[in-house]
Amino acid sequence: MSREKILKNIRKNIKNEIVLEEMQISHKIYDDKIGEFVKNLEAAGGKIAQSEVGEVVFADLAVAENGACFISHKREDERKIYSFYEILTIVVNPDTIVNNMYEAYQKIKFDEFGIFLSGPSKTADIEQSLVIGAHGAKELYVVLRP
Repeated sequence: MSREKILKNIRKNIKNEIVLEEMQISHKIYDDKIGEFVKNLEAAGGKIAQSEVGEVVFADLAVAENGACFISHKREDERKIYSFYEILTIVVNPDTIVNNMYEAYQKIKFDEFGIFLSGPSKTADIEQSLVIGAHGAKELYVVLRP
């Protein structure tokens, strides 16, 4: 079967709209979202910076409960930023920090590419040899500013 025929069949059977199920779980709410975000970002290996270093991207939002930044890109050529550059700075507007992933998913549009980043790229093999930067940035910084 040709590639085009396979893709046509896949597109025909995929729904264009993603509907998230309602979940009955309690969600973490923080009195100090910024402080919690910084704590969890640093736990993941990211660092707060006062100015940009390396390649710079802008986050749509950030999540306090895990220190992750969500970045969306419509152009495919921007996606290489996450795997080609050793040093990455994410600029986050403190007003866009949400408490938890549930709140984040309420704000994300699922019709474009997006990625959550919270620290440098890490991977390990079966012998537990940790490699930093194999699939992305070796260093990840976040600048908090409007």
